[in-house]
Amino acid sequence: MNGTAGTRTILVLEDNGDVRALYSELLRSEGYRVLEASNGSVGMGLLLNDAAVGDVILTDLRMPLMDGLEFAETLKANERLSAIPIVLLSATPMANSWYARKYFSALLIKPCPLNLLLSTIEALL
Repeated sequence: MNGTAGTRTILVLEDNGDVRALYSELLRSEGYRVLEASNGSVGMGLLLNDAAVGDVILTDLRMPLMDGLEFAETLKANERLSAIPIVLLSATPMANSWYARKYFSALLIKPCPLNLLLSTIEALL
């Protein structure tokens, strides 16, 4: 665990419960506070209602109700939340990666080595 992990919050947006649980468990084992949501709509609600806004967001691309791109566009349009870095972690590569870079601080492809995921989060903190 790094020295600041215990004070940092990561929001994990993933519609697959098993995958969400895996990432959440990994991040908690590294000392992060983890918020979980099954889609962007639920995630946005958490961020808007939680006084301790997330430090980094990890999101899938394809999710019901509000997908990862819609979530990122909504978040970046919100003045209070727009500075939070978003990591896109998806099995579906974005065809327009130049457009993705407008909203996402990092683009990772599933399956992603866990050490790469952790080092990407550390770099964004």
